[in-house]
Amino acid sequence: MDKNISFKDMFVKGAVIFNPVLIQLVGLCPVVAAATTLTGSLMLSVALCADLILTCVIASSFFKKLPRWVRVALYLLIGLVLICPVLWFIEAKTLIDLSLGIKIYLPLIAINSVTAVHCEQFAVKNSVKLAFFDAAAVGIGGSFVCILAGTLREIFGSGSLAGVKLELPVVFSGLTLPFGCLILLGFMAAALKALIAYKYPQYAEKAVPAAKLVEKQEESAPETVEVEIFDDIPAIDKQPEETNQIKNTADTDLEEFFKSLGLFDDEKGDEQ
Repeated sequence: MDKNISFKDMFVKGAVIFNPVLIQLVGLCPVVAAATTLTGSLMLSVALCADLILTCVIASSFFKKLPRWVRVALYLLIGLVLICPVLWFIEAKTLIDLSLGIKIYLPLIAINSVTAVHCEQFAVKNSVKLAFFDAAAVGIGGSFVCILAGTLREIFGSGSLAGVKLELPVVFSGLTLPFGCLILLGFMAAALKALIAYKYPQYAEKAVPAAKLVEKQEESAPETVEVEIFDDIPAIDKQPEETNQIKNTADTDLEEFFKSLGLFDDEKGDEQ
């Protein structure tokens, strides 16, 4: 990869085009289950960014020559060393009341798939600078979605913002549940897809190759020959009995003729 690539290019790809939550779908669980308030979303986002950046930088610096199974275990250990003391400090030394979702999913940030994927597929194959750019871009993209989803869920689902009650005429409590967040993320993903198609059409899904493939298949298919069959024989259903007898005699004669030629009865129609 080009070592002179800018952070802007990495940000566009990591945070927008390949957003870890809305496009790659590898960071859904913490957002859906725990990002129900602005405060909780901020904590998850800070933990995600810190774990992702630190692990990717260390992986790019020291883990390139290690076996893959060793690297993956070390990614998890780095995250645990970073996240668990912070969680202990918040619970034991501060007055911050963490929700059940935060208590469950904040430690799981240490073993999230976003970190493992980007460390293994990018950081250990590139320089420390590019690993940092990639981790920062992905962390910002995932954090933005997490904070936006948590803020909207708290405002319209709980009628508050950062714990402060808001005088809203209607509150949609379903947004605080996982299915409400999935619906919200669906609309956000659709909006992001529309933005990508408008601003970066080269990364949008293209239907042209499939159409060309169908066109090629149609071109390679054998041509259909249209045969016009002219039926000049008048209808005989309503003909007199004499006409029917003549027809039966003619059919018998034709049958004997085809048998003399060595043709079977079921081939007679094709030969006609």
